[in-house]
Amino acid sequence: MSSVDQSEALTAARALFQHYPSSYWIAGGWALDLFAGHVRRSHGDVDVLVLARDLDQLATTFTTPRPSIQDPETGNRRAWLPGEQLTPGPNALVFPDGLHPSPIQILFAASEADQWIYHRGRGAIRKPLTEITLTSPTGLPYLAPEIVLLFKSRGPRPKDTADFTDVAHLLDPARRRWLLDRIAPLHPDHPWLPALS
Repeated sequence: MSSVDQSEALTAARALFQHYPSSYWIAGGWALDLFAGHVRRSHGDVDVLVLARDLDQLATTFTTPRPSIQDPETGNRRAWLPGEQLTPGPNALVFPDGLHPSPIQILFAASEADQWIYHRGRGAIRKPLTEITLTSPTGLPYLAPEIVLLFKSRGPRPKDTADFTDVAHLLDPARRRWLLDRIAPLHPDHPWLPALS
């Protein structure tokens, strides 16, 4: 079996972002696969995280075809207008169907200077960009597992719980403690806490 980052889906994502001049990260379930070192389950798409502050560079890089804005609730798409600002969290960009082996979705992260900011944490949850960045054996950047799992912990769907179960034992003590300290104050009865303690 080929390595995770040589999968058809991630090869396409790497090719798509090869001329993008700013930071990007493979996110979501694929990031957890890269961390685990194998493909754990099937994926409906590839999530790629970029910094919201780099929106102008994104617009300059992806012109043909230009991605469209997808409504997270309905899945409906509309044109991304020149100069239109997008917000971390609710806004995502998608490329036309059939263009890549798996749909590629661009998500946005809040940041300040060299710090990533959790957009749901009112600025209190932060990490240096260098600490949220891991790199696959072939150089593909992906989001650190504790960050991916923080996003997935909000209202865990069955696949999110399965993702947590698959990788929780792989977290080193520092990653485990960081995630525990971010989930427990907000959700003291969260079902993941015993495995993190």
